[in-house]
Amino acid sequence: MKNLKIFAVILFVMGMIASSCEGPEGPRGPAGTAGTDGTDGTDGNANVSVYGFPADTFTAAINSHSYTIPITSEVFDSSFFLGYYYSSGGWYEVGQMGAIGAYQSRSWLYVYSTYTTYGVRIHNVDGSAYSGSDVIWDSLRVFVVPANQFYAAEPLVDFSNYKEVKDYFGTK
Repeated sequence: MKNLKIFAVILFVMGMIASSCEGPEGPRGPAGTAGTDGTDGTDGNANVSVYGFPADTFTAAINSHSYTIPITSEVFDSSFFLGYYYSSGGWYEVGQMGAIGAYQSRSWLYVYSTYTTYGVRIHNVDGSAYSGSDVIWDSLRVFVVPANQFYAAEPLVDFSNYKEVKDYFGTK
């Protein structure tokens, strides 16, 4: 017991010494090199665009809506689209179950040369045509994330080989 008390006192003293060590701040190191801006002149954000749409009501008779997004077919072919809607006090991802699991939503895309149509529809949970009470989406946001590299097929690179990966991406 006596050894335990001595050990506790030693730990306490060492903790006090370690936490009270303070000294003058050392000199500031040299400034690093300045980074580069994005290639399109914007700072950061990886060229992600967000398109917002106002409230819509879904009913058993009108269970789908379409939204026009000014995305060309070239951008569409190498982009990722993700929709979120605000309803019943929370944000939900399109393509998932809705508020309190009362319905499910689905989306689709139609691409034209100068714009893209983002369509949404709600269904009963079992996938049948929606037959419940009116559903109000207060807001819809569609995130468009263009790829910075697009591969039509898997590249012939052994990703477990650091040198091959480095050479493929041209890094130093």
